Amino acid sequence: MASQDGLRRGRGGTRLSLHFLIWLQLLQPLLSEAGSGQGGTGRGGAVPTLGVGWQEDNPPPPWAAWWGWGEGSGFTSSPLSLLSPPACGHRVSRIIGGLPALNRKWPWQVSLQTEDKHLCGGSLIDRRWVLTAAHCVFSDLEYKVKLGDTDLNAGSENALVIPVEDIIFPSNFDFASLTNDIALALLAYSVNYSSHIQPVCLPEKLFEVETGTECWVTGWGRVSESGSEPFVLQEAELNIMRHEQCREMIKKKSVAKSKMVTRGTVCGYNDQGKDSCQGDSGGPLVCELNGTWFQVGIVSWGVGCGRKGYPGVYTEVSFYKKWIIDHLRQASCLNSADSLILVLCLMMPLGILVAP
Repeated sequence: MASQDGLRRGRGGTRLSLHFLIWLQLLQPLLSEAGSGQGGTGRGGAVPTLGVGWQEDNPPPPWAAWWGWGEGSGFTSSPLSLLSPPACGHRVSRIIGGLPALNRKWPWQVSLQTEDKHLCGGSLIDRRWVLTAAHCVFSDLEYKVKLGDTDLNAGSENALVIPVEDIIFPSNFDFASLTNDIALALLAYSVNYSSHIQPVCLPEKLFEVETGTECWVTGWGRVSESGSEPFVLQEAELNIMRHEQCREMIKKKSVAKSKMVTRGTVCGYNDQGKDSCQGDSGGPLVCELNGTWFQVGIVSWGVGCGRKGYPGVYTEVSFYKKWIIDHLRQASCLNSADSLILVLCLMMPLGILVAP
């Protein structure tokens, strides 16, 4: 499944012809006029409704300007949603030393599976996209994702199992040092959000969570370093540690391992022995900020599980925010069968589509 072809391994897929894009830019005023529609909500107009309409009584959110939509854009409905900002990060309120998680508590948590067996964790970030770790998918296996249930054995009516259509991860991912340990899994079809299935929010580019912030890691990994894996999702509270402090802490015990803690990683630590472990890889480390849950890290690696003086190491999501956005944009523009959605993509600024 994961290879160097197409969108896989972070190659970014096929690029559109520069001349074709310039031609489309010349047509942009006409397309914008067609997209302005009549009647406010954009339903049934030239531009399909892809989210909540933006009108005078429902102005665009702050992130709209970043996408290039808002006042003067000519659009009355929301842009093609790649990360679903308005809907993400909400929840209905054995990891080492953790406790079983309540049903619906972490609705973005997914199980990445092969041959109907749990392999790694992951998080839903959009209707067709799951964020996980590159070391979980560095092979040509066929993958599926299970969503909407905390019990891997249960056949809940809320649970979904969806095949993975494609996988993207950085071409410079290094399995030995686990640098650039991040991957995107494209689901075979979109999921409908519910109380059991919701996306998690992603932080802004290069946003840094302060040291000491209390956050949560979840997964179906081992409940002890040499123990078994549970069937019920586990949760554990950890304190954030910036990579510089984390590196120095690990250096006291292992100089070699400390060299793997670099920029682009963040650590989580609990002196009571709480930690992620084998089987939790790829899963989310989330923090609640101003009432919204953001994914700060992706479970990557650690020395043992829950050992004193050894923080767990996570891929820092904000460090890779541009990489995530770039690939989701490309995939949405180049692979969409819906011509109207494709028009929306092509109306993005020229520099976005031809950037290396």
